[in-house]
Amino acid sequence: MKTNTLDFDAQALREKILDLAMRGKLVPQDPNDEPASVLLEKIKAEKEQLIKEKKIKKSKPLAPITDDEKPFDIPDSWEWVRLGDVITILRGGSPRPIKKYLTDDPQGINWIKIGDSKPNSKYIEYAAEKIIPEGLSKTRIVSKGDFLLSNSMSFGRPYILKINGAVHDGWLILSDYDHLFNKDYLYYLLSSGFINTQFMNLATGSTVKNLNRERVANTIAVVPPLKEQSRIAAKIAQLFALLRKVESSTQQYAKLQTLLKSKVLDLAMRGKLVEQDPHDEPASVLLERIKTEKEQLVKKGKIRKSKSLPPITEDEKLFNLPQGWTWVKLNDVLALENGAIRRGPFGSSLKKSFFVPKSEDTYKVYEQGNAINHTINYGSYYISYQKYEELQSFSIRPGDIIISGAGTIGKTYILPSNSPKGVINQALIRVRLNEQLISKEYFLFAFKQKVGLINKQAKGTAIKNMFSVTHMKNDLVWALPPLAEQKRITKKIQNILSFVK
Repeated sequence: MKTNTLDFDAQALREKILDLAMRGKLVPQDPNDEPASVLLEKIKAEKEQLIKEKKIKKSKPLAPITDDEKPFDIPDSWEWVRLGDVITILRGGSPRPIKKYLTDDPQGINWIKIGDSKPNSKYIEYAAEKIIPEGLSKTRIVSKGDFLLSNSMSFGRPYILKINGAVHDGWLILSDYDHLFNKDYLYYLLSSGFINTQFMNLATGSTVKNLNRERVANTIAVVPPLKEQSRIAAKIAQLFALLRKVESSTQQYAKLQTLLKSKVLDLAMRGKLVEQDPHDEPASVLLERIKTEKEQLVKKGKIRKSKSLPPITEDEKLFNLPQGWTWVKLNDVLALENGAIRRGPFGSSLKKSFFVPKSEDTYKVYEQGNAINHTINYGSYYISYQKYEELQSFSIRPGDIIISGAGTIGKTYILPSNSPKGVINQALIRVRLNEQLISKEYFLFAFKQKVGLINKQAKGTAIKNMFSVTHMKNDLVWALPPLAEQKRITKKIQNILSFVK
């Protein structure tokens, strides 16, 4: 467990607890407990007497358990058994067509389906549908306390019944176990890793795995003394309850982290995180100077004149700006060059047929994984120099900001100085900023605050796609502080977030 962040794998801990329990290492053995071997002999004698009295039929014994089948050592007072030798295992049945037997009568018989189980629940307590008594000849009756095992799809998941009813052939029924097993211990046993591994190995089918009665019957299990089973079950329940409390605390802590980060960014972007300095050059003055510089470059023919954007309306100004701040659109703060913000090429511009093996003369195709994973090493696609020259407007250079724009939207990454030359693919957006006006680090924090809005406005159903670059440049409104204040804000945010991990 990482105590500084409360990050931990609760499921892995549960599995470890069950593993220790099934090896006899979770609670100490008590020499006064009646050994499982003695109990098994008693049960065997009782069964033989019932056969002699013709009250039950003699069942065919299963194959003896070999040493090779035993995955670990167990205490001396424990025993290995095959489940089919010690409990009754049956398969459910389905009256067909089922619609003919369903009823709205409250007095009908509970028709227990996989869908009636709840995620992470130990019990089945409710059945959504009922059947008429005529359906019982085609199905199997179950009672409170019986175990059900799902035998297809998510097979091998145990549930304890808290209701009576009938079950279809998607269930296996485990009953007549209480002479040998504590109910709660049996539940944990069936949930344990070594039982699940056997189910996985025994299940058949390629697309959909299935268990059947014979395979579950041949599954080997460990039987501690009955009193020790009770102690084991109680200890597991205690530890699992503690885990649930830690999980709840972790989730609450994570929510607080998210809330705090969001609040810090909100205060920062409103000018309430650091004090304003009257000596800072106002952002509006700097913006005008950049505007004049841009006009000169246009006049000299070094850059193209960009289309004028509509002025920012009063309705777009979400709050009163601090002294020295001004409202801008992203297009106002981009680098003074054409194509400063671009989305990667679509369709025929970057087909897989253009990709070539990596060599000294090839150029990297940057993918969404580069932005998500904050690395230049992600990806394995390359293009030739000729194709790179053709796609120059989508090219990448160190210092560019790339943004993931499909599926996982809004992940950002500043490309480091050792980034190889290349182009972006269609899942990425590239941003180049005028660093005389806005720092990259400040932009990333400002952008992060808008990611929620970006996701809301993203298009697509199965896979979300970021709204257009035109929308990013022309429609989003940003509150821009003086450059010096941006740096103070960035430093303050980084300082606060260093304590919130």
